[in-house]
Amino acid sequence: MTNNFQTHINQITKKAKIKYLDISNRDLAGEANLNEFIVLTSLNSYNNKFENLDWLASLPNKDKLKKLNFFGNQLKEIDLAWLLSTFPNLESLNMENNPVKTKNINNLTSSQFSKLVSGIKDKKFRVVSWQGTILMDLLEYAQVLVARGGSGHHSHMAYLQTLRVEEPKELVKVQPPANNSQIPTKNPYTNTYLLVGGLVLLLGSVLAIGYWLGKRKKQPRRTNSKSPKSANLPA
Repeated sequence: MTNNFQTHINQITKKAKIKYLDISNRDLAGEANLNEFIVLTSLNSYNNKFENLDWLASLPNKDKLKKLNFFGNQLKEIDLAWLLSTFPNLESLNMENNPVKTKNINNLTSSQFSKLVSGIKDKKFRVVSWQGTILMDLLEYAQVLVARGGSGHHSHMAYLQTLRVEEPKELVKVQPPANNSQIPTKNPYTNTYLLVGGLVLLLGSVLAIGYWLGKRKKQPRRTNSKSPKSANLPA
């Protein structure tokens, strides 16, 4: 079930005084006009159902916006070049847990790309998502910049390579390793210890059985012959 975003916005009062707008956990979807939020600096919208951010363009004073949180939505595409150009003072961005990929990534300027990677390093721009492709898109773009002669982007490319998405631990536990390199190495002495331990137990068992058999042989055998006293009794 989804709730209409514009309907929710219409219910908010004193919009012109709101600097921090929290619309999280409301199952909101669709678009809305934000032209009355003239001093907005932070928008918190995690766990909703937004599929795009086009409606952000309706904010009147875009240079005031500094923080955006869209963790856990259904964003499909994001134009990072447009976002950084439209909101030049953006300091914090969270796009995690969205099936999102980049749009018009070639429009990113060299300085915007550097700002974006620096923000990722400082964990102010959170764009890595198990569902989306932003990380790989940025890595491919870094390779393009380097190929164009952007020597300053070598470090950006190397850093993004370290962020290659790995499977969540809970999934790794139920899936077989993809290759031998993922199989945990065993202690080379483990088999030797087991073999020696087995031989010791076997030798101990053999000695115990031999001792028991030898003891039985030394014991006198019982016979059914009558004792001398009973043989001299009168009939």
